[in-house]
Amino acid sequence: MNEDTKFFRIFGSIFGGVGSIIAVTGIMIALNTRSFITSAIPAQGTIIDLVQRSSTDKKGRSSYAYYPVIEFTARSGETTVFESNSGSNPPEFTKGQQVEILYSPEKPNSAMIKSWLSLWFLPVMLTGLGSIFALVGGVVLIKSFPRLISSK
Repeated sequence: MNEDTKFFRIFGSIFGGVGSIIAVTGIMIALNTRSFITSAIPAQGTIIDLVQRSSTDKKGRSSYAYYPVIEFTARSGETTVFESNSGSNPPEFTKGQQVEILYSPEKPNSAMIKSWLSLWFLPVMLTGLGSIFALVGGVVLIKSFPRLISSK
């Protein structure tokens, strides 16, 4: 086996393996999201605050995202406040804005804004990118075995 073939087999295996792990993670998150949605209770919430969070990259540049803080009343009558797990810049919401949320009756603090971005962006992105990586790695790996290709 020459060095190029060895490189492509290692590259394809690693690329395909990492891609598969990322895709499976995305699928697991999607299944959890689906399970949450089927058991969650809808409610109206109000944006009461926008929390600015900063992050700094390796070059020292700062960026900011605004995470909405939402207040809602559960069916039990209990008022609950939670911070959304997704933020944006510019802010997607404004203080006082009404939003539809979904919450679990067992854990009202782990509520989520009912939007495609909050619910589905992460699993779709991970599944899509992971699948592309797995496909590229798989093609490279298969192409590194010339006997498999020539026997057809």
